[in-house]
Amino acid sequence: MISKKVISNILSKCYLGNSIESVEWEIREENLYINFMNGPETLVGYVEYRDSIGLKNGNYRIYNTSNLIKCINILDGDILLASNNDYLNIADTNYEIRFSLAESGIIKQAEPIDSNDYNWVASFSINDEFITRFVKSKDALGDLNTFTVETREGFTGDELVFTIGTELTNTIEFIVEADINEQFSPIPFDSDFFKEILKANKDYHSGEVRISKEGLMDLHLHCGGPLYTGYYLPQIENNN
Repeated sequence: MISKKVISNILSKCYLGNSIESVEWEIREENLYINFMNGPETLVGYVEYRDSIGLKNGNYRIYNTSNLIKCINILDGDILLASNNDYLNIADTNYEIRFSLAESGIIKQAEPIDSNDYNWVASFSINDEFITRFVKSKDALGDLNTFTVETREGFTGDELVFTIGTELTNTIEFIVEADINEQFSPIPFDSDFFKEILKANKDYHSGEVRISKEGLMDLHLHCGGPLYTGYYLPQIENNN
């Protein structure tokens, strides 16, 4: 048995507000590992629940995460998960759900990212103030899907500057206290993905963001207990 709230929380962290539909669950030594990607050269991420959710070791391919979320939503309290080769069986005291699993090979797997291959030039700890600033700024300029990160020389040394929007649009910018190893020019990222990541992980206990000189952003968060998440955002073409 596992709490419906726990399963819903896990799903939200890889679904990211309808960004990621198809994922593969791996149960290994009773722990849950989900690796996913939005598409080639876009968002790559993982969710780890380092405890049992009641499933036996194996791989479970979820083709429509949105449908699974809808099924989970009708349940209450603790739920029971079981499976055969073709179905995920989900039940509480009122309902029994048979949810079809996808065949092997249908869901593309994310290529592993080796952080040692990158030159990380800035990092900072995630906090509530940062999440609020970014989400409010993005909402104020909601039709813009780009933000940039760069270093600038400030009164007390180098500063890390987040800018929502581009040179050709309205912009909102703010400074983030960070450890900076090297100066770098503006790097553009997808603001829609980043906002959804922050919203899905508001229950974080600790988290860190790193930015590489090669144009990769790395977010790793501990969301309490056995729940951990990580996301890699590559830089995008600045089209706004």
